[in-house]
Amino acid sequence: MSEWFIVTTSKTLPFGSPLRYNRERNFRGNACRMKPLSICAVVATFNRKTVLTECLTALLSQSRPLDEIILIDNASSDGTEELVKAEFSQVTYVKLSQNIGSAGGFGEGIRLACEKGHDWIWVMDDDAVPMADALEKLTGSPAMLLDKVYAVASTELHGDGKIVQWQRNLFDFRVLKETPVDASRYREEYFEVDTAGWAGLLVSRRAVKDVGLPLKDLFIYFDDCEYSLRMRQKGIILTVPASKIIHSSRSLNPGTGKPTKLLRPSGWRQYYVTRNHIYIYRKYARPGLFFDRLSFYIMIGLGLVYGVLQTLVFREYRFQSLRIRLWGTWDGLRGKVGKNNNFLPG
Repeated sequence: MSEWFIVTTSKTLPFGSPLRYNRERNFRGNACRMKPLSICAVVATFNRKTVLTECLTALLSQSRPLDEIILIDNASSDGTEELVKAEFSQVTYVKLSQNIGSAGGFGEGIRLACEKGHDWIWVMDDDAVPMADALEKLTGSPAMLLDKVYAVASTELHGDGKIVQWQRNLFDFRVLKETPVDASRYREEYFEVDTAGWAGLLVSRRAVKDVGLPLKDLFIYFDDCEYSLRMRQKGIILTVPASKIIHSSRSLNPGTGKPTKLLRPSGWRQYYVTRNHIYIYRKYARPGLFFDRLSFYIMIGLGLVYGVLQTLVFREYRFQSLRIRLWGTWDGLRGKVGKNNNFLPG
C-alpha cells in the first residue's frame, strides 16, 4: 500500500496545511520536492513491563517503520528502566520523577514528538499490540487526504478478535451521550467518529498546534475522550477498519461476550472514571432545550443509584466503595479536577 507524502515548495506553506500526494502519482514542478511523513509513536507506561515488552516489540516490527518511538515512564519501580535499556535501546526513553497519569504522560510524549518535528504522533497504550501492517494501513488510507483531518484511528480488537466498539464513538452534544459506532461501519474503508480511545490514535501535528496538549489535570480516564472532543471542535477524526491492534486489557466475559465487570472493592480508578465522565460531558455540552439538559442530570442520578445498588449487592468494603463513587460524582459536578492524593495507584 502506498503512503502519502508531504509536498513542499519554494514558497512557504502555512503550518499544518501541507499538500499531500501519493508517491505513485506523477507530480511535475521544478520548485517541488517530496518529503516522507515523519511518524513517531508515543507510549505511556507505569509498572507494566511484561505487557510493555509486547507493545514495543510490535511497534518495532511495523511494515511501515516508525521514525521514532518515545516511551514516557510514569516513575515505574518494577524494573521498566532496566528492561528498556537492555532490550529496547533504540527507543527514546524518558523517565518522569512522579506519576502524572496517562493524561500527563501522553501529553509529555506528544509535546516532545512535536518539538522534534514529527508530522504525526501514533499514541499507544502500553498493553496494546498493533498488527504488523497497522501503521501502513493508516498511512496508506485515503482518509489521510481529507480536509480538516486531525486524527485517524486504528480499530481496537479484543484478544479473541472481536471489535472493541465502545472505543470508537459518536457523541450527542445535546443530551450528552456517547454511542458506539455500529459494527456494520467497520466494513467501510473509513468512517467518522467523535471520540476515540488513545490506543492506535494517529494525531497530526496540526491538531496539536490548533488544540494544544491533553488535559493533564484529568490524570487518568476520559482524557482521550476530552482530547477527541477538543479536536472535533475544529477538525474531524476518522477510523480506518483495515488498521488493527489487539488491546489485551479489553477482556471479555466468556459467558456474556461483554467486558468483564470488576466485583472487587471500588479502587482509586473508580474515582477518576466517575469524576472525569461527568466533568467532560458538562464541559462540552452545547446549548439546547431545557429538557435535553435535564435528561443528562437524570442520567447522572440514575447512574449513581445503579452504582450504589451494585456496590451494596456485589462489592466488599461497601462503605469505602460508596465513598469513592460519591466523591467522584461531587467533584465532577463542581468541576474540580487534578490529581487527588486520596486516590492514587498503590
